Amino acid sequence: MIRHSSGFRRRSLLAGASGAAVMAAAAACGGDGPAGTADDPIEISFEWWGDGARAEITQQAVDLFEEKNVGVKVRTNFADFPTYWESMTTRMAAKDLPDVLNMDYSRLLQFGGNGLLLPLEGVVDTSDFIEGFLDTGHVNGELVAVPIAGNTLGLIHRDDWWGDAGVTLEAGYTWEDYHRSIATVSATLDEGKWGGGDYAGQYHFMELWLRQQGGSFYTEDGKALNFDQDTLVAWWSMTQDLQAAGDVPPIDVSSQWAPENGFVLDAVGADLGWDNFLAWYSPTVAENGGTLALAAPPTLDPTNLGLYLKPSMQLCVSATTKYPEQSGKLIDFLLTDPEAIAILGTNRGVPATNVGRDNVEIDAIAQQVLDYEASVEQYLTAPPPPPPAATGGIEVKFGEIYEQVLFGELAPDAAAATFFTEAETLLAAEQ
Repeated sequence: MIRHSSGFRRRSLLAGASGAAVMAAAAACGGDGPAGTADDPIEISFEWWGDGARAEITQQAVDLFEEKNVGVKVRTNFADFPTYWESMTTRMAAKDLPDVLNMDYSRLLQFGGNGLLLPLEGVVDTSDFIEGFLDTGHVNGELVAVPIAGNTLGLIHRDDWWGDAGVTLEAGYTWEDYHRSIATVSATLDEGKWGGGDYAGQYHFMELWLRQQGGSFYTEDGKALNFDQDTLVAWWSMTQDLQAAGDVPPIDVSSQWAPENGFVLDAVGADLGWDNFLAWYSPTVAENGGTLALAAPPTLDPTNLGLYLKPSMQLCVSATTKYPEQSGKLIDFLLTDPEAIAILGTNRGVPATNVGRDNVEIDAIAQQVLDYEASVEQYLTAPPPPPPAATGGIEVKFGEIYEQVLFGELAPDAAAATFFTEAETLLAAEQ
């Protein structure tokens, strides 16, 4: 179920058809619709993904927005990542999106490529973003998303466990080195704890591996996969030896963890992930007596780590909103108001605006992220184009079919054939 944050105002969502009509009328008149008053406020909706801690600070920032913008009320809603996207995908079909919503780069084209997102030029102030950060917010030549923060992939690992096992990592180490390190750390841990996780079920990590070979997950035009079935078999076979030796958690254990994570459960000592996840995992790891660190990911080529800087998440406005001006104001406020910035901190990553970086408290965790990004800056290359609209479904199928491999229901070659059939069907449906 989608959970409602504190202060959530339960009113019906804006009807998509009427919202579009009102917005069109306002545009024709050169205005942004009526202004609200304290006695008769305008209400907009705002939804995001995350946990309760993120919901609490986001609600505080929204409450502050309402205090400073009398006449505008914000109905808030949040859910964990999978539930959020299940809801948004269903509501996309009904053109029933919230006025302001969080967007993931991998789904930008899915939502922005069919006119569901409002072009933001003139709606959101784009003058203060750090150079290059807005590049990933364009679809069909129009800016439809602005970044909250940026991130890149790295190896998140339990510094205490790996240190006690005598394992250190220097940029340029291989995937085989990484596997040996996981096995070394696992050998030092108690039952129910593992040196690392099984990473092969995440398509983002396969994309990283492909980029290290000069490849990509999708063709440049986004109409097809850019690798063959044998390549996928090789990827899905990467962790077989780790699974067989018991050095990573078995699927019958890890499949029970959702929506939690192996770090949070004090069960896993390393995993590939986006560097801003450090802020999510670290507090609970610290409560368990541990520490987390970031290192460069394993690679096939020490001169090419396959890394790029992408938005950790983005903010968008629904094309069917009745209130584009007020929706834009909320986005501007969350990204540029010093008090709101201080409240939100680095929960979603280090801010993408100059004023954000000037006003956010760079705590020890955020400094770790900044230090890591500085350490791999020389390896960062241009991000891939926004993935095709079918990416959300492809990502889900990628993980589901790999689980069938781990459960012994499909051999890697049969699983690869199944995935290609599913992916090609999803891609064709979007053409």
